[in-house]
Amino acid sequence: MHRSAALALALATLAVAGCASPPRTDPGAVAAAYAAEGRLDEASREIEIAVRTHPQDVALRRQAADIYERAGNIDKAVSHLEDSIEIAPDAAETWIRLAELENGRGNIDDAYVAYRRAEKLAPDDVRAVSGLALTADSLGFSDEAQRAYARWSELEKSARPPGEPPPSD
Repeated sequence: MHRSAALALALATLAVAGCASPPRTDPGAVAAAYAAEGRLDEASREIEIAVRTHPQDVALRRQAADIYERAGNIDKAVSHLEDSIEIAPDAAETWIRLAELENGRGNIDDAYVAYRRAEKLAPDDVRAVSGLALTADSLGFSDEAQRAYARWSELEKSARPPGEPPPSD
């Protein structure tokens, strides 16, 4: 059967069945399935296709960053997070993930900047505040580090159920 005839037959079958178009699926679903199986090369390929077709989708960009991080391609992961930040600059989680990756690469200055932005966006996020405390301290920003350590302590105390002792070292 000719290709266009097969397509017409398929569309007609869908119309008769009451479906004008196929159901929409998560554009990152195939990549997620490959990643779940540890097939990171295929996951990377599929997430790039999804990102190309949905370039403004912040969740897809973060998914791409996660896949590339797992695959060991930190540069590509950082690139996707930076693109995500351009799209949605007020997403604290993206700033935190960027800071964590930069910190892991030894880029303390870049990690500090990202943690600082994340802490401004999410002042009650322990990861943002603790990251800010540690990076500010390592860069010698003593006053800022002390404020962040104090805030980190407050957050840790409020997260514990009443009467539970602090964790022992």
